[in-house]
Amino acid sequence: MWITHRDAVVMYAKFCRAHYGSNAYEKVKRRANELGQSGDFDGEKIWNDVAAEVENVPQPSLTLLA
Repeated sequence: MWITHRDAVVMYAKFCRAHYGSNAYEKVKRRANELGQSGDFDGEKIWNDVAAEVENVPQPSLTLLA
């Protein structure tokens, strides 16, 4: 099965939201900026795509077990 660039961005955005929670957007944008500053403009664009998608992914809710 082939996945598209868009599929990969959505998958990684969901992972980042689940892993970093409310800090996901900041972490992903920081990585995009690091890549851009080091000259990896393709990487910067991809991470900016992930950051934009992170904003569309709802934060995971915490379920407390009684």
